[in-house]
Amino acid sequence: MEITDWLKTTIACGNIGAPWEGDFPRYAWRRLDDVVYEARLVNRELGQYKGYPLDRSEWPEKLYEVGEGEDQ
Repeated sequence: MEITDWLKTTIACGNIGAPWEGDFPRYAWRRLDDVVYEARLVNRELGQYKGYPLDRSEWPEKLYEVGEGEDQ
């Protein structure tokens, strides 16, 4: 899956963090297997993000299964 698609599905699923900056959420999270990745908005005009894995202690409290809308 391409990064742009990853972000679109993650945002559509609701795995995002406020505030919104323009048309984009500041944070988006995706869990793949045993790793949660965080995408951080770095350019709100272009919708560009940087991403990195999080330590388990940094995981958001609630993550939705991408495409299913249920807690993970």
